[in-house]
Amino acid sequence: MKILQKKSSIFITIAVILAFILLISSIFYTDTDQASSTTTPTISSDSIPTIFVHGFKGSAHSFDGMLDRFQRQHWGKKEMVIYVTNEGDTIIKGNISKNVMHPLIQVVFHNNRASFQETAGYLKKVMRILYTQYDIQEVNIVGHSMGGIISTKYIEETYHKKDYPTTHKLITIGSPFQGVILKRFKQNPNNTGAAAIDLVPHSKALKILVQNSRKFDPNIQVLAIAGVVEDKNDGDGLVSLYSAFGGKNIVPKNQFHTKIVYGKSAYHSGLHENKNVDLLVSTFLWGNHKKIKHSN
Repeated sequence: MKILQKKSSIFITIAVILAFILLISSIFYTDTDQASSTTTPTISSDSIPTIFVHGFKGSAHSFDGMLDRFQRQHWGKKEMVIYVTNEGDTIIKGNISKNVMHPLIQVVFHNNRASFQETAGYLKKVMRILYTQYDIQEVNIVGHSMGGIISTKYIEETYHKKDYPTTHKLITIGSPFQGVILKRFKQNPNNTGAAAIDLVPHSKALKILVQNSRKFDPNIQVLAIAGVVEDKNDGDGLVSLYSAFGGKNIVPKNQFHTKIVYGKSAYHSGLHENKNVDLLVSTFLWGNHKKIKHSN
């Protein structure tokens, strides 16, 4: 009888020890899960800044109208303008407010005829400042004409590199990935500079973009917007439909989306003034048109 009682006592002791071990283990793993969830916060898409990059011979006026319309519609708020001087220095006006929804940042290159390589270098400098000095870890980019090409080149050159924001979405507007319509381009004697050489069909700079397509972040959603005034071959008058959608040779197929705007207002230099383009841009970036309120 005593032997049975002793065995029963041993079993009870073992059971208590096992229960204690299981309790400690569950507490440990629960605490670990909670710690991991708090150290990997997600960034709300509403708080991601959108960077606007003008094209060849562009200026602050290139996107001024679109940004003003976005603000009047309460789709976003223009927070900052970053100028890059001919020497490559940056002049920053404005700041990023806390908790602002859809912050808009305009980038202006004083040397607006520089080569693809040089201009992409300017954009890299701007993005690095936004990352290191303003803690901007993710961005959307909207580029008109050559601005879309420069943005694509920037993405290729910074993929997997530290100290640069991750690109969430990219929109190219009338960007000539297969070059401009040469006859029309040469009609303007003011189309000069290193960029004018890069924009010619089959240029070395355009070929490099395609050659480096493996460096394009495959997680980026891309929208290519093209204008067609009358004929697809003439496109927006300077960039054919084929050329405006040439990003398909760089971007993974399932990440690449296209839209066309038609009519007299779909000419190249007017695309960033086109309200249909406004709607396409805002819908792709933010998905809806619920008006947002900003504190003054």
